Amino acid sequence: MKPLKIKEIAAAVGFDCCDETLIERIETDSRTISEGSLFVALRGEVFDGHKYVASALEKGAAYALVDKGDENDSRLIFCKDTEQGFLDIAGAYRDQFDVKLVGITGSVGKTTTKEMIAAVLESKFKTLKNEGNLNNRVGMPKTLFNLNDEHECAVIEMGMNQFGEISDLTRRAKPDVAVITNIGVQHIEFLGSREGILKAKMEIREGMKEGSPLILCGDDDLLGSFEDERFRIIRYGIDNKSCPITAEDVQESVGETTFTLCADGKKIPARIPTFGRHNVLNALAAYAVGKEFGMEDEEIIAALNNYVPSGMRQRVVEFKGITIVEDCYNCGPDSLKAAISAFAIMPCEGRKIMVLGDMLELGDYANQLHAECGQWAAEKGVDHVFCCGELSKHTYQGFLENGGESAVHHLERDDMGEQILSEIKNKSIKAGDILWFKASHGVHLEDIIKRIYEEC
Repeated sequence: MKPLKIKEIAAAVGFDCCDETLIERIETDSRTISEGSLFVALRGEVFDGHKYVASALEKGAAYALVDKGDENDSRLIFCKDTEQGFLDIAGAYRDQFDVKLVGITGSVGKTTTKEMIAAVLESKFKTLKNEGNLNNRVGMPKTLFNLNDEHECAVIEMGMNQFGEISDLTRRAKPDVAVITNIGVQHIEFLGSREGILKAKMEIREGMKEGSPLILCGDDDLLGSFEDERFRIIRYGIDNKSCPITAEDVQESVGETTFTLCADGKKIPARIPTFGRHNVLNALAAYAVGKEFGMEDEEIIAALNNYVPSGMRQRVVEFKGITIVEDCYNCGPDSLKAAISAFAIMPCEGRKIMVLGDMLELGDYANQLHAECGQWAAEKGVDHVFCCGELSKHTYQGFLENGGESAVHHLERDDMGEQILSEIKNKSIKAGDILWFKASHGVHLEDIIKRIYEEC
């Protein structure tokens, strides 16, 4: 990071300090303290960084940001809440750079959209992006502190599950361009309705200047009809042909999707090295951002062609004749239905098998939404479903009650894993079959995949 003076850090959190000592590193883990750094005493569900302030100072931290402690200790900077203070410092740090920033939010697809946008911008500009999904009140500041004078662009994903969280993030990041991918039912437990989720996502405007481009998915019913005269709304879509940026002739296959991109009266052949109509929508959003940055069509299309899927997001692996789709990074009803739709047209010589876990933060809608996903899998021709978790029994029932022929439900993930490994070993699951693993990251279905690779 670019050095900050202690007095600048103190001013950002409303603390009076005149020290001009330079801080070149801001740490939240007392185990990785470097000499002369600032230690931020964050709190979590099972930890309190204030317990490690003394240790951090002993290891060489010059100062610590705290919300409690010895007021006579000149090495402590006090604020009302250290998480908020961390975010406020990141906002002050971001203000030092003349960098054009893209903010991204949405119920599903925002991480992949972020990666595609970054792939486009990186092909021409020095670009910073969130690593993984460091998209919350702690993760976004960690990303912003990586800004330096070489960066021309930044692509920042913003996540939330409560009202006010996007507001806090966008007021510090100050996007020049914003993208909203969709309004689904993720986090509906806390936000009450899709309209509530729309309101929370639209907080991203609070950090933007009037007249800035707001890029929305026109295929989403709520985003397709949203209006705000203060911003320049640009819509993209596949089904909504009134959007200025659309796609047609979408052709999906294993590992890639081709389509014709239609914009400004032109029809441009395009390809992305992943599959699914939902990923075409993500690519259209990336195209819209590239055009806002003055890029030529050919530059954008070439960058999308070179996009590399990150993490366990629909990564396809061939293993002893079995195709395994590693899609364990995140899961909600909207993303699961999109995955099932992609699975439906995926070429397969054997059986199409889905391995699923519980979807969280759905509140009173949880049972219904799990059942609807099971029904969707049955209607789209999935041959067999493995489910684990208390909520997933409704996925299991929804599948069987709507024409699905074969399904298994386990309360525990490890029990489901044992059955899958056994069926691979005894050839019940065999060459030609496709196993698609889809669940929230907290379910850790990747542990089952790892065992398959190691033991089968």
